[in-house]
Amino acid sequence: MATSLPLRRAAALPALLGLGLLHSTASAQEAAPGGAASPQPAREAGTAAAAAPPPARDAGTAAAAAPTPGTAVPDPGGADGQPGTAPRPAGDAPVTDPLFAPRKAVRRSGFAAGIAGGLALGSAAGFPNDVQKIGYERHYTETGVGIGGGGYVWLGGVLADWLTFGLAFGGHGLSAAEHGALAGGAMFHTEVFPLFSLGERWREVGVIVDAGTGVAYTTADDSDADVIDGALPARIGGGVFYEGIRLWKVSMGPWLYADYTWSTSVRQPGFYLGWRTALYTGP
Repeated sequence: MATSLPLRRAAALPALLGLGLLHSTASAQEAAPGGAASPQPAREAGTAAAAAPPPARDAGTAAAAAPTPGTAVPDPGGADGQPGTAPRPAGDAPVTDPLFAPRKAVRRSGFAAGIAGGLALGSAAGFPNDVQKIGYERHYTETGVGIGGGGYVWLGGVLADWLTFGLAFGGHGLSAAEHGALAGGAMFHTEVFPLFSLGERWREVGVIVDAGTGVAYTTADDSDADVIDGALPARIGGGVFYEGIRLWKVSMGPWLYADYTWSTSVRQPGFYLGWRTALYTGP
């Protein structure tokens, strides 16, 4: 019986060592920060920190990062929408020609119509409209300078304070050296006011340019036969005028004009001095 107690204690020793080891391991886990029993909350906290937005920059940093006015900013499409073009300065806008920029009319606008007439001087030379007679001296007629009257009427529209466009109809009739001469027709009618930008009375000075076609006949006083026949001749004309006299929407003033009619069978210039009156519906 003396030896049985130590043998029992020796057999229980391994069990006691195992219990002590387990107790030491549990104590170490409890003493560790955060503990091993809560790994999931730690991972969730890290994920939340990564998803949080970065801290805002202070006002000085934001101001330094913003582009200053007038500096170039990248333009991926360029000014014309094509890649690879030069950058466009910030705030840069397309430039419009001041001459054609939209603006409110101050002198002329809307519908335009007018009439001009006065004394006419001119002459006629040529042949009858017959291939058997054109170019032969015995069929050639020259009237010399004649005197008469002439004028034009026109209808059109005002494209700008300094520009009108329309159609004109008219001509002149002359009496010269036992002959009567007539020339007239229809022409495109353009009026330009080149000094409009100078203001005041200068905006009333206009220039006329006409071009078109018509007729030209010359007959002898003792015969109804045409000694000159221009058939369907070309016609051009040009002149200057002043319309500073105004009454309501009507403008008027002196008019100086010249036209020229020609074809293979006629040469007929005309010079006019008279009065011109125009109506503008606006402003």
